Amino acid sequence: MYAINVAGGGITARATLLACRVAGFNDLSWSGRDEPEYQPPAATLAANLTRVVNALGRGEALLEHGHVPDREQVRIATSGFLLAELPLGRFIHDRYSAPHINIDNNSLHEVLDPGALPAQTHGQVTVSVETAPTPTDRETTHTLWHASIEHDQPAHANVTWLGTGAHAWQFSTRSLSHVIFSLPRDATPDSYPWHASLTPASVAAEPVHHFVANEAPTVREHWYAGACAYAGAACFEGHPYRREANHLGLEDAWVLSRMLENYEEDFADGFAEYERYRRARLNRVARQAAAAVALYDRSGAWARALRNVNIAVAARFLPEIAMQRVDWLYNYDCIRGFR
Repeated sequence: MYAINVAGGGITARATLLACRVAGFNDLSWSGRDEPEYQPPAATLAANLTRVVNALGRGEALLEHGHVPDREQVRIATSGFLLAELPLGRFIHDRYSAPHINIDNNSLHEVLDPGALPAQTHGQVTVSVETAPTPTDRETTHTLWHASIEHDQPAHANVTWLGTGAHAWQFSTRSLSHVIFSLPRDATPDSYPWHASLTPASVAAEPVHHFVANEAPTVREHWYAGACAYAGAACFEGHPYRREANHLGLEDAWVLSRMLENYEEDFADGFAEYERYRRARLNRVARQAAAAVALYDRSGAWARALRNVNIAVAARFLPEIAMQRVDWLYNYDCIRGFR
């Protein structure tokens, strides 16, 4: 089997090493272990991703370190008015055979720790998961701010707060309540009229990332070159408005390891098949993220009012249709599809 070197330091690198080990590759090395420039301080791993972690043999550790929320809510950022609520918890597990789990970044690193490996800088095959180039300061339009507050009991709901030119996402991990604010580049969270429950977080928040709000995430055009394949943030950075797409590199890791195993005699063919499947998947995710941008950032009071009515009606009167709209994302099973 191939000697595989994984270059990169984040979640995808760890998952790739574990996935290759599960596939039977024993000659593994790990180079360039520095962390990518930006990783979310905490994340919600949706069912499509917790399914991968379970297949890597780390499902019990994920449950031990993570928190399973009961519901997903959308609220008005100033008044706190509840626009929509959909069930998570047992409902999600029954629907997709895997849970949604909130987990902080450090704990996820621990869950996916591959153990001691040689720090070799070459191999027959290299998988690069280095972060893709980020926009320059002149190109970015918005800043992400993050606040974490200790709690005695994690909240049961993940909440999206919709504001005027600013949004926030609130969710709990085992020991912390996280709030991530999205604001125009020169604004600060405490300058906005948030609901009273967000005031402590708006005061404590610190800037963590700059991004372009009105652009859909880009998908890498070429996913391999020679004996090097790309995965994770090197191919798709995601978008802050779609937090559940932050760690789709977990899917990359599994599919790539299967393709290397299936095409053991010619890794180039394996790379080509890997690119074919993953680019199609992430192009669809990018289109959905673009739709989220268009939905969240409507200008004008009437446009925002219509947005709010549509969100409320879909969740309250057509909940099954609302769930069907995301089935393609959460029900994606790269374990069963790529063995």
